[in-house]
Amino acid sequence: MQRSGAVVDGISKTIVVPEFTPAAIAAALSGCRFQLVFHLAGYGVKPDERDIDMMFDVNVDATRAVVRQSGLCGAEAVVVAGSGAEYDFTDADGPVSEECALQSRSLYGASKAAGGLAALAMAGAMGLPLAVARLFGVFGPGEALHRLLPSLVNALSKSERVHLSPGMQRRDALYVQDAVDALVAIALRIRRDPQQLAVNVCSGDAPTVREFAETVADVMDAPRSLLGLGDIAARRDDVASFAGRPDTLYRLTGWKPSHTLSSGIRAAVDEMKARA
Repeated sequence: MQRSGAVVDGISKTIVVPEFTPAAIAAALSGCRFQLVFHLAGYGVKPDERDIDMMFDVNVDATRAVVRQSGLCGAEAVVVAGSGAEYDFTDADGPVSEECALQSRSLYGASKAAGGLAALAMAGAMGLPLAVARLFGVFGPGEALHRLLPSLVNALSKSERVHLSPGMQRRDALYVQDAVDALVAIALRIRRDPQQLAVNVCSGDAPTVREFAETVADVMDAPRSLLGLGDIAARRDDVASFAGRPDTLYRLTGWKPSHTLSSGIRAAVDEMKARA
C-alpha cells in the first residue's frame, strides 16, 4: 500500500493509494481539494529496483496521473520531484545547468526525464503551475541503508573499517531540510507567478566522496584511518561529477541552503543517533 499525507479541506489526513496506477491514483484523490501538491514518488534508485515496466509505470504514468488529478483537485501549484540523473553527464566536465542534454542511456534517468517532460507538457496544456525540481545529492536521516551516509555512520559508530572507492568523484551535497525548504519555495513562487519549468535543486557545492567521508568521520570524532579509501574500485559506469548549477533556483526564489557540508552532516548524524 502506498500512503501519502495530505491536507484536505484544512484537515490533515492520510490518503491510501493501493498501487501506482492512474486508475488507483484518480480514485484515491477524487473529490479532494489541494492548494499545493508535491509529487515525490519514484522507482529505480534502490539497487534492487530494476523492473523496467515498473520504472516507467511509476516514473512516467503515475506522474502523469498525479498531474492530471492535481488539476481536477484545484491545485494552485504542483512540484514534481525530478532527479539530476535525468541529465546526460557523458560530456559534462562540471556542474550542469538545465540546458544540459537529457539522459537516453540510463533507464532510471530516461524514465525520470520522460515523466518530467510529460508533466511539463500536460501542465502547460492545462494551465497548471508546475515545476520539475531536479534533485541532486540530498542527504540526511531516513536514507536507505545502502547509501553513503548511513553506511559511514553505521560502520564508524562501531569503529569498523568502511570499504570505499578512491573517492575522487564529485557529488553535490544538499542537506534534506534545505531540500524541503527549496521545494516549498518553488511551489510558492510558481503559485504567485504561474509557469511551467524544470529547475535544479542543489547546493552548488560538489565535494568529492573522499571529502564527504572525511567530514563524516571528523563530525563523529572517528579516525580517518577507518575510511578504506581505495579498498574497492570505482564503478565503471560512475560519472566523475554529479553536480548541478543552482542559478535558476536562486534567481527564481532567492533561496540558498542554510547548511554547509559540515553543519548538514552534523545535523544528520545527530538525528540518526537520536533515532537509533
